[in-house]
This record gives sequence, structure tokens and C-alpha cells, in this order.
Amino acid sequence: MAVNKSSSILVVGAGTFGLSTAWQLAKEGYKSITVIDKHEAPSIASAGHDLNKVFRTQYSNPLYARLAVEARDAWIASPLLKPAYHESGYIFAVSGESQASIDDWQQACDNSRALGAEMVELKTKEEYLAKAPFMQGEMKDWKAVYIPGAGWTHAEMALTALTAECHRLGVRFISGADGAAASLLYSNDGKEVVGVKAESGKEHRASQTILCMGAWLSRVLDVEGMISAKAWCLVHIDLTEEEAALWADGPVINNRVLGYMFEPDAKNRKLKVAPQLPGYTHYTSPTLSYPRSKAEHPTDGIPSEAQALIRKFLAESVPSLAQRPFSFERLCWDAETPDAHLIISKHPTPGLLVAGGGSAHAFKFLPILGKYVQQTLEGSLDKELAKAWAWGPRQAVPNTSLNISVPTKDLSESKGWKHEERL
Repeated sequence: MAVNKSSSILVVGAGTFGLSTAWQLAKEGYKSITVIDKHEAPSIASAGHDLNKVFRTQYSNPLYARLAVEARDAWIASPLLKPAYHESGYIFAVSGESQASIDDWQQACDNSRALGAEMVELKTKEEYLAKAPFMQGEMKDWKAVYIPGAGWTHAEMALTALTAECHRLGVRFISGADGAAASLLYSNDGKEVVGVKAESGKEHRASQTILCMGAWLSRVLDVEGMISAKAWCLVHIDLTEEEAALWADGPVINNRVLGYMFEPDAKNRKLKVAPQLPGYTHYTSPTLSYPRSKAEHPTDGIPSEAQALIRKFLAESVPSLAQRPFSFERLCWDAETPDAHLIISKHPTPGLLVAGGGSAHAFKFLPILGKYVQQTLEGSLDKELAKAWAWGPRQAVPNTSLNISVPTKDLSESKGWKHEERL
């Protein structure tokens, strides 16, 4: 059945993809939109519910380099989202002996230059200090460029703004047991999805169901190898007023094999640092990696090897913080696809659309994701994007948004992971 703007739309998941989708459809005149999630919007289990996220246009894949430029323009043009966008600059670096990492870094730089990005090569400590006065390290063997047209986004602020705007536009939100998706509902003949059944038993029926469940997609759908739930590590370090002042308006630092860090949160002076690792799986069966939400496992930390890489990164760049205690640790769960392409596609089962597969690089596209979901829903998505984002078998290729010089590990194989024993 064709969808029109009077059709009932059920969006499952109140994170990056779900809120962008609900916002876009509501703006475009869809009149009956319901968003469900176990947690109140914006969902604290979402990968996007974070202090900040890198905004960059540097991709070795030209498709995403182009989309990142489109997204940047959309952040700046949106009165709603612009306050969360900080073009503070970006130091994009690589180090070590992995030629694959160096080549990918170079390709990302070349693609960005081809799209008109300004870049300044950094070679001496003085040149680093001129752009980032807090970088008192030696940065030995680093190759780096400074890019003024990039920076970071205040993720939690942006999602909170979208939630409020969705409420204003008439989007309905349901959380708690009534909002926690447990299974799909099918038509009497079993050939069409007609909604979702919640943990409470409540049924949410709709003309079109859009699954934006991130790493939790396998809870209701056979993912057919399309995604794997993976966790990326992050920590917070508390800074003094003097330290925070030194970082104010400073660039994001991203070394592709060590880690990345941001200008600290102005209110609480929290510095977010993350190690450059390819993510951790959590296999609960031989074929299924399933996430462990920080919301449900609040005492979970990150593996000691991830902590060690963070400290190595800091020792090379900001040595005064290398041994500073971590005030917060989190495993941030996202859905990774085999080829790091997003999934924005109608499912073979009528009545169902899937939007997700963020693969640790989707948040920057927040202002435009919903547009592409709408185009998919209405059958007008560009053929190149439709092919890249289609539901179906994919050839595994390295996710070059991540450190490709080390292998993925399962949490069961990691060293020093402090966690609750329950699943």
C-alpha cells in the first residue's frame, strides 16, 4: 500500500536516525508520526547520546565526503541545530608504521582537497602550538594537517533540540515498557509488517514501520549478517578552569591510530577522549553480537587495553593529562555494517523500512538523514545512494573511519574489562 502524508508512521528508536526521521517527516507534513523507545527521547542508549561528536569531511570514500559537505551546510543553515555546531578546526593526523592507515589518511586528505577544503600541513611543534596551545607533547612521527572547516557537534544538545521540535510539530512519543520494542506485528497472512509489539504487550500498529534501532536491531529482526553490534570506548577527564580556558575554541585532535579528543564541555569542563580502536563485539551466541547499554549496566567500564591507548595518545600530545584519572567511562554501542555503508532501505517485507548501520560515523549527517529516509519511503532516492544503502548481502571491507591497523576483538577476549557479570 502506498504511503501518503495521512498514513500512520511508526518510528522505532529515539536516537540519531529516529529523531532525524521523525523531524523530517513532520516538517514535510506527515500528520501521524509516533516514536517509541524504551527510554525517553533522546534515548540515553543511543550512540548519538553523547557529549560531542567529530565533524569532518575527510573521507577516503568520495560518496561520504560529498555527503559530509552537504551535512555541514545543513548544520549551519538550521537555526535549530546551528547552536550545536562548532567549527573549531580539526587536526587530522596519522602516525606509526601501518602503511594502510597512512595511505587511507592520505586518500581522505586528497578527497577533501578535491572538494575545496582548506588544509595547512603541520610539521613542527611550534606549528601545532599555534593551532592548539594545549598540545605540549612531541607528536613524534606524526603526519598532520590542520583543517579550519571542521570541528565538532554537541550531540546531546542537538538531539534534545530535535526532540523538542518534534513535540512542537505534533510527533507522539512513547517510552518505558510500552515503548520498548519486543517483536514485529504481521498481517493475518504473515506477508506484511503492520507495527510493533512492546515489552508490555501493547501493540503499536501503523501503515509504515521504520526501524531505527541501531545496535539493538536484532531484537526484532533477523539482521541476516547486515549489521554487528559493536562498542567504541570513550572516557571523560575533568579539567581545571585554567586548563579548560586553554582548550576553549580549540580544534578537535584526531590521530587515526591513537585516538581523538575534543574541546571540553564549557559548563562542566569535561574533556572527552576516545582511543582509535575498531570497536568491540559482544557475542552472546555464535552468530550474534548484542549490545550492553550503559543505561542498564552503569558500572561497566572499558578494557584496560583501551585505557592504555588513550594514555599513549595523551602522552604524545598532551602529556600533562596522560596520568589524569578518568571521571567517566563508556562503551558506546552502534550498528556496524560489513562495508561501513549506512542502511536506509525498504525491507523485502512490505510495510517495513530500516534506517541505521551508523558504523561509528553517522552522527555528522543528523540534519540530512531524515531527508534520505523520506526519499526512500517515497521511492525517490538517488540510484547511487539506494545501491550503497540497500538491504541485502554486502562484501566485507575495512571501515576506514576507524583504525584499520588492528583487528576487532570480542569483549570476552579483552583484558581488564570491568563489568557486571549479568548480560
